[in-house]
Amino acid sequence: MTNNILDVLTYMFDYLFEEAGQDSIHEIDDIELKAHLSDIGFDIMRIDKALSWLENIAAIQDGKIKPFKTIYEGSMRIYTEAEKIKLNAKSRGFLLFMENIGQLDANQREMIIDQIMSLGSASISLEDLKWVVMMVLGNSVDNEISAQWLESIVFLDDNRTIQ
Repeated sequence: MTNNILDVLTYMFDYLFEEAGQDSIHEIDDIELKAHLSDIGFDIMRIDKALSWLENIAAIQDGKIKPFKTIYEGSMRIYTEAEKIKLNAKSRGFLLFMENIGQLDANQREMIIDQIMSLGSASISLEDLKWVVMMVLGNSVDNEISAQWLESIVFLDDNRTIQ
């Protein structure tokens, strides 16, 4: 099993959604979640990094960290060389598309880029980017976003358009 932070996060979200859908819902604490992830083969260090990554999203959403201040509405985002390596043209185009249809604002875009850059991978696939978008927007307090629409982002076939 690959053992990067994004693998831990995506498995964790799948597991938590599955647990939430069962009739006998019980609160899952960090210890139980860590034990479950460890039992299936994830490295404890990666699990801790994944949980820290999620805590960072929560800190940003709570306003404890401000990653970006929009000076001019409608300004253009210029990516650094490191960001271009991590996010290919298709991924950057997806972020622009999400902004253009009004599902992502500049602050959320910067949160997503910041979270992507904090992942250890050299580059991120469009599919992985969609998971990060779903995690950041799903934790957003700025806009009401339906869970079904968020899932459609992640599970959308690249050959179809979002409607």
